[in-house]
Amino acid sequence: MKNELINSILDAMCPCLNSDQMHQLKTVLHMAMYDYSVSKKETEIIVRQPDGYAYLDKFLLSKSSAVLSPRTLDNYRLTITMFLDAINKPLAELTDDDFIYYLEKYRQIRRVSFSRVKNMQSALSSFFSWLHKKRYIPSNPVAQLDSIKLPKTIKKPFSDEDREMLKIQCEQLRDLALMEFLYSTGVRVSELTSLNRSDINFNSNDVTVFGKGSKERETYITPSAGIYLKMYLDSRTDDNPALFVSLHRPYHRLSKNGVERMLRELGRRTGIKNVHPHRFRRTMATNALNRGMPIEQVSRLLGHAKLDTTQIYCSVSQENVRMSHKKYLSA
Repeated sequence: MKNELINSILDAMCPCLNSDQMHQLKTVLHMAMYDYSVSKKETEIIVRQPDGYAYLDKFLLSKSSAVLSPRTLDNYRLTITMFLDAINKPLAELTDDDFIYYLEKYRQIRRVSFSRVKNMQSALSSFFSWLHKKRYIPSNPVAQLDSIKLPKTIKKPFSDEDREMLKIQCEQLRDLALMEFLYSTGVRVSELTSLNRSDINFNSNDVTVFGKGSKERETYITPSAGIYLKMYLDSRTDDNPALFVSLHRPYHRLSKNGVERMLRELGRRTGIKNVHPHRFRRTMATNALNRGMPIEQVSRLLGHAKLDTTQIYCSVSQENVRMSHKKYLSA
């Protein structure tokens, strides 16, 4: 059995190592396992551990009053339920090895990104941290796991030319007003679709937004966005209180899918890739920062609780870094 385990490890590492490294690895494995006996774990019919599912309901109930959105809670339920279904052990007997094995096996079989696995680990960590805090388990086994390091990728904002091309391709006044509104305010698409006409104050160009966790904040529309938005609202004949509605009767409130579909079509017609609502939010944040707005104020506009989150959104131009270096450090 020991040789079978060593050979399976060597087979898995074969594409990654040359012949000398494979020979060295084989020697190391034999030396390390010399004083150990190895047996294969017997698989049994999975029987649900009732405590895990009962605790899960309590955990989600405790989180529902926090700043977690319904979508996040659904993802937590799905992730934790799949783990409990797959691992047939009492909660108190789980070790970090169970989580490492499960997450890696899930990644290999489902072929998901490391970003997805990181989110799963975060959900499991939150649940088992809560279990430990409530003293349902003696320790939190997920706390022993290393944090998954993701490669840092710079997500490019729209250039000024991109935004002009998108505006030129707009066939509907609503779509033009919507794009200008997204860029001007930096709101999330879920926030956009929940806004009503009454949330806009055209006298002061203020917009009242209810963000994550029902937190209220204020953002603003530029003169350009205000003009297009007024024109759009004045052109409507419906009595729907929603800020943006569908193009045809009975004029339903525009949905998240509706916004994303419209922007994808605009991107297809202009040849611009990755046209989606969140990119307008990132573009607004990046431009504001590059043009001198303090990051604390950008963070407040976006509704971020932490500055670290805002920094992820923003791509500071190298030219601005050069100018700041000259301004602050040159004698």
